[in-house]
Amino acid sequence: MKKKKKLFIILGIIVVLVLIIILNLKFKEQGITVEVKPAEFGTIVSKVSGDGELKAEAQVNLQSQTMGTVEKLFVKEGEAVSKGQLVCLLDQKSTKANLDLTQAQFEQAEQSFARSESLFAQNLIAPQDYESAQAGYKAAKARLEQAQDSYEKTMITSPIAGTITQLNIEEGEAVMIGTMNNAGTVLMVVADLTKMMGIIDLDETEVPSVKIGSFAIIRMDAFPDTTFAGTVSKVGYMPKQSVLSTADQATDFEVEIKLDKTTSDLRPGMSINAEVITGKKDSILIVPIQSAGRRKLKGEETQTVFVVENGVAKLKAIKTGVSSEVDIEILEGLKAGDIVITGPYKVLSKLKDGDKVKHEAIKITNEKSEKNSTTPKLSK
Repeated sequence: MKKKKKLFIILGIIVVLVLIIILNLKFKEQGITVEVKPAEFGTIVSKVSGDGELKAEAQVNLQSQTMGTVEKLFVKEGEAVSKGQLVCLLDQKSTKANLDLTQAQFEQAEQSFARSESLFAQNLIAPQDYESAQAGYKAAKARLEQAQDSYEKTMITSPIAGTITQLNIEEGEAVMIGTMNNAGTVLMVVADLTKMMGIIDLDETEVPSVKIGSFAIIRMDAFPDTTFAGTVSKVGYMPKQSVLSTADQATDFEVEIKLDKTTSDLRPGMSINAEVITGKKDSILIVPIQSAGRRKLKGEETQTVFVVENGVAKLKAIKTGVSSEVDIEILEGLKAGDIVITGPYKVLSKLKDGDKVKHEAIKITNEKSEKNSTTPKLSK
């Protein structure tokens, strides 16, 4: 009884294996299931992208040119200021006293020189006495100008029209001037928020294709549903090197993008991602980029695609042009309407010339592909 049971189990396993083999052979005869898409005319947009931050085109770090204590602040953070507006006043006691003293000394030297000039014209004093009075007058005038300059430096004004984006001091706080070993006190930051630009870093392999005047699209984490149009205004010539590991280094170049329009909600320092359009071609024959690859054909490795002809995969040599993230231009080897095998990747990587294939019927059109259009809705 046990022997019969074992025999039935073995026979069952054999039957299942035979069925699997038959089914596999049947499916193989029917063809390998593939994904396809017709070659068609469309548009390819080439672009590079990079991350960075937002900055104001005009931004100034206000620092004092003289030491002192903040006597009065006339602005608050976020307040708009005009060019030349007084924003901060330092303690003026010592500078005012020095100015008054040098003013009195100048007036005295001026009167003395005037008398000496009159006497010298009448030949009543020696030339050296005249020259001494003249030198005293010039020295007094120079000291007065220096004292006037020191006094005026206690009155700090904004060099540009803009907004106080950062205020670092308070009334009564001491101000230090910059030296070789000390950057000095940054009193406040004034930025013109009506003109903004994005600063991004691009890899050395991408920079050559970026030109001044190239169109760019900027996206910000702060405004995920909005895009901003811009124009490349500067491409860096000196690299920015950063060490990724002990063995690797990344060489990036700084690219400035001027925003065409801005809003009051934008702030310097916001994180951005920018796509720079490096090229665009319309009405060209395109296929999905994953369908093209270098394979051996007639003993030589060349750029190829698989096309479906009468249910069979045919390997064809092609010549390609520009490409984007999703499509590639076909210059030679295909015509509009050719059914190109695009995947799946596992199937495409093992597919051979002459293999039987099957796919769902598709409608072939010669309409321009809109899939690769990268012109999103821009902010107004």
